Amino acid sequence: MCLLIVISGVVPGIPLIVAANRDERLARPAIPMTRLDGVGGPAIRGGRDEVGGGTWLATNEVGVVAGLTNRPLRDGPDAAKRSRGELPLALVGHPTAAAAVESFGTAIDPGAYNPCWLLVADRNDAFFVDVTATDEVIVEHLRPGVHVLENRNLHEPSPKADRVRELLDPALRGQDTSVLEILPTLLADHKVPPGEPPADASNPRLAAAARAICVHADEDDYGTRSSAIITVDDHAGPPNVRWTGDAPCHGQWERSYSLWSRSAGQ
Repeated sequence: MCLLIVISGVVPGIPLIVAANRDERLARPAIPMTRLDGVGGPAIRGGRDEVGGGTWLATNEVGVVAGLTNRPLRDGPDAAKRSRGELPLALVGHPTAAAAVESFGTAIDPGAYNPCWLLVADRNDAFFVDVTATDEVIVEHLRPGVHVLENRNLHEPSPKADRVRELLDPALRGQDTSVLEILPTLLADHKVPPGEPPADASNPRLAAAARAICVHADEDDYGTRSSAIITVDDHAGPPNVRWTGDAPCHGQWERSYSLWSRSAGQ
């Protein structure tokens, strides 16, 4: 279970803000933020799953940001299929979000992956990408605004998404604090709102606990493992990245002072 928040074309001077929590088994090896690019391509930074080798959230040096959430499966994922973590990497290998989805829709065989959803955005555009069908990738160009994706379709009712909007609303209306100031607290919120977990969740008890923004289900060895806040301003230059290597309620936030050097993560 994961959470992706995209704030696009709303905050003056910062056309794109992406905030994310990664929820996963506590014992699954991962690096919260590191270098993901190879030789000769754009600089890419993001989290790395040390088991599947992919990422749940990544950004490149020109401000394309992509992340995914998995669709729950009652019988669990098909281990014979390719890692879904390849998909955000494919998207941030492009210079714009529009170019990424144009290529992605024809280059990706959705049947080769377990079902998931993605958000990809840059300074100018935001897109929702549905990879839950077996015959086609569905791409939707999103209007400026706040888009909240958890382990459900973007347009499916979600108690978690409603809680995110509730916490964001005062900052978006210019009350009390700014959006960037409230996001670390928002990502650490433990309130479990009323509502039903996804109907196809393999573990209903775990899915119920995961309705919270910051998840702690210790009896299941599961919870929020790391967080990130990526901001893309309206000037040329790489994104600003902040992240935690632990749950945001007690993790230390790091900043991307040297993240974009070619030696970063090496």
